[in-house]
Amino acid sequence: MPFNRNNETTNTRPDHTQRTSRGYEINGQWYFELRGGGQKGPYDNELAMQANLNEFIHLHEQMDQQN
Repeated sequence: MPFNRNNETTNTRPDHTQRTSRGYEINGQWYFELRGGGQKGPYDNELAMQANLNEFIHLHEQMDQQN
């Protein structure tokens, strides 16, 4: 479900973009945002983006547990 961040108004993103959670779509390509800035992608579809986001989060959780 699309939503705006706390500091965004309803029309801050161009018409061809849509934010869903940390992932978003631009011109048919999917990306996810990293904490502190940056992005990963593009991915061909939302499912591939979500799978890579989940793997990214899992790897970072493992690294945090080792410290």
